[in-house]
Amino acid sequence: MQTKNYFSIYIYGIITLLEGLFLLFAHDIRFDTVIITTGITLTLGSLFAFYASMSNYRKQVQFSYHTLHASAMFAYGIAVVLFSDTIEKFTYITAFLFLFYAFSEVIFCAWLYNLKQKVIFQIMLIRFLLAIGIGIGTVTSLYFHASTFEGFGAIFIMIGLNIVLYVPVMKRKAASEIDLSPE
Repeated sequence: MQTKNYFSIYIYGIITLLEGLFLLFAHDIRFDTVIITTGITLTLGSLFAFYASMSNYRKQVQFSYHTLHASAMFAYGIAVVLFSDTIEKFTYITAFLFLFYAFSEVIFCAWLYNLKQKVIFQIMLIRFLLAIGIGIGTVTSLYFHASTFEGFGAIFIMIGLNIVLYVPVMKRKAASEIDLSPE
């Protein structure tokens, strides 16, 4: 795996994290600016995730997972720009993304476990706890209408941090699995 593929994942994670920071402090920004910024930023981030996932020749599960998330984030970015003409629609579209993300984390854990390969329990636990955190955070953000943007911002920050912090784990795993046999 080339370093630039991991670099693309870092960029995807950083863009997601920065979008979270933007939403965290977006309460004084015009709604249409929030929509355009969110849609374009996360669509751009998804392109980096697509690049990383499609450029891996061995198609590890982790990169298939990035393809899944990139597809969801791309669809989310487009949906936000095209269909979020009210705060309620933005809220529902974002909540749907987060619930999808939470379920996909659980599916990712099951996917890794079913491969019957050596599974790192700490990673599985972190991914499962992330899913629970995103699910609870989404429901909590929907319940407290006055701080929905801040709650969604915090969830994007969690997702971005997860992506950025998971890259070194992927690098170590790839380095330990290098196949030196001739093709």
